Amino acid sequence: MQRAERLLRRFDRWVFAVEDARRLAAVRIGLCSMLALRLALTDYRAVARAPGLFEPHFYMHLFARMPSPEVAGTLQACGVATAVAAAAGVALRVSLPVSIGCALVLDGMLNSGGRVIVGDAALILCLLVVLAAGAAASEAWTLRRPLRRALGAPAPAAVSQSPGGVRYGWPIRTAMVVIALTYFLAGFQKWRYSGLPWVTGDNLRWILYASSDSHSRPNELALFVADRPVLAHLFAAGSLLLETFFPLVLFVPKLRWALIPGVVAMHVGIRMAMGLNYSALATAVVIVFVDWPVVVSWARRFVATAPAPRAAPR
Repeated sequence: MQRAERLLRRFDRWVFAVEDARRLAAVRIGLCSMLALRLALTDYRAVARAPGLFEPHFYMHLFARMPSPEVAGTLQACGVATAVAAAAGVALRVSLPVSIGCALVLDGMLNSGGRVIVGDAALILCLLVVLAAGAAASEAWTLRRPLRRALGAPAPAAVSQSPGGVRYGWPIRTAMVVIALTYFLAGFQKWRYSGLPWVTGDNLRWILYASSDSHSRPNELALFVADRPVLAHLFAAGSLLLETFFPLVLFVPKLRWALIPGVVAMHVGIRMAMGLNYSALATAVVIVFVDWPVVVSWARRFVATAPAPRAAPR
């Protein structure tokens, strides 16, 4: 019992550790930009034009039928605009919930039309965490001051170069937990329904064959892996291990150098071999786990110390 209490206290200290406001701002910018990009590039009108495929799930039961293409287009434009505004930190209390609401309806349309959107779900969950952070998410790296100055309004209070506090730390770490659980649950489902046969059997090989056959032209990469049973078993084992042990990145930071590039490479491979787009999830991993203020400081030092180009001799 005492050991469990100690573990809970350690986890509590980890979640509510002091963090830089700029890192939370970087998470806001990255996630909102990714949402805007996903909304802008997805063809929701095509789903709206097929109302016969409407099989509502969860909150989409609120709709009697598939929203029309006009409604989908309006939600898409509004979602993109408000997501860009939220990334810039402008009117975050309005722009972020509106963009999330638009995305929920639009992604719900895709899901109700037969498309599973696991990666987008993780992105939305992380954005909900940013929304719960309130004003803390817009206290650094925002365009509010330039916009207020241009409009002649009084500027908000300035934030110091390295602001820190618990209010900036818990949203970042909660988003980390969300992503870690996303991968762990994916691995858990494989253990639950397939177990070791996921690795030793031919499940992945048949999935690759079926994926290649579903396209008008054969997928050379999918067939290359599927035609080599040992290679297919290795990839199946790698995906299962990555998903099962990914939560270790929460407690062993050094493992992030291996597991985060590993899951990103896994998603790239899935896209190339199966055509499944998990870019939202892969990008969310990088956005949430990378310490972006450190990256920015390193880039500035690198630029400052870089030798100036020599003038060409006349």
